Amino acid sequence: MIKQLQILVAFLVFFFVLPIIAGLLPLPNNAKIEYPKVQEPQIVYAASTDTSMTPTITTTHTATDVSQPLSPFDVLIYFTHSHETYKPFVESETGTVAVYDSSSNLFSMQDMIKNYFQLNGLTTSILDVDVQGIMNQNGIPFHKAYDTSRKYVVKELEQNKYDLILDIHRDAVGAEATTVSHNNVKYAKIAFVIGAENPNYQSNLAYANALSEALNKIIPGISRGALIKKGEGVNGVYNQDLSKELLVVELGGIDNTEDEVYRTISILAQAISKTFITNEL
Repeated sequence: MIKQLQILVAFLVFFFVLPIIAGLLPLPNNAKIEYPKVQEPQIVYAASTDTSMTPTITTTHTATDVSQPLSPFDVLIYFTHSHETYKPFVESETGTVAVYDSSSNLFSMQDMIKNYFQLNGLTTSILDVDVQGIMNQNGIPFHKAYDTSRKYVVKELEQNKYDLILDIHRDAVGAEATTVSHNNVKYAKIAFVIGAENPNYQSNLAYANALSEALNKIIPGISRGALIKKGEGVNGVYNQDLSKELLVVELGGIDNTEDEVYRTISILAQAISKTFITNEL
């Protein structure tokens, strides 16, 4: 009787613990489920003039909701009248007075111009062609300067695309027309020459007007505006038929000093950047 009772108790214990044992066995349906952890938003306290600190919930930005960098703005610079210079430049170098020089001239300023432009976020290329040097070597007359530079510009534009193209010159007028003072600091004035006898005239003019307005917002009176050229005795094209974005820039005049010219180059770079990249003006 006692033995039968022991067997009965053993069966009861076995059936009681069987589900527990089954739950502990490494069967496929018994795999432990890992639930994804929910990341709590970080709470930071925003600065406030109120004495009570109000918690502000912030989330981490991802690549999809952060503004991407702006596309590069590519500028090409060249010098049709590459030997144009300023009286004070040459006088400080050689002690003589000249408005054209084979060494101290616009072309020799290319690295400095490029640096100012790049500091303002402009991807800048210089057409490294001394146009007037080539003309002098080959006996090409001065009035053929635009024809001479044209073939080099055409070749460059066949290979690369630019958002803005500047043919930089020095005007032949004196300091009274090409100098402006702002907050007791002097700057060389800028003018944009637009050939009205080319098919891109309206686009060229629109670019010039936009930059002129931006320049004058930064330094009042620094831009002389757009000078429209057409008719007998003038070029009327200035190679601006090659691009809607091509501007002829008169950077100061014969009497402007290095400081005045360099300051204006810096302002020009700022105006281009704020007009066409950041839209701040």
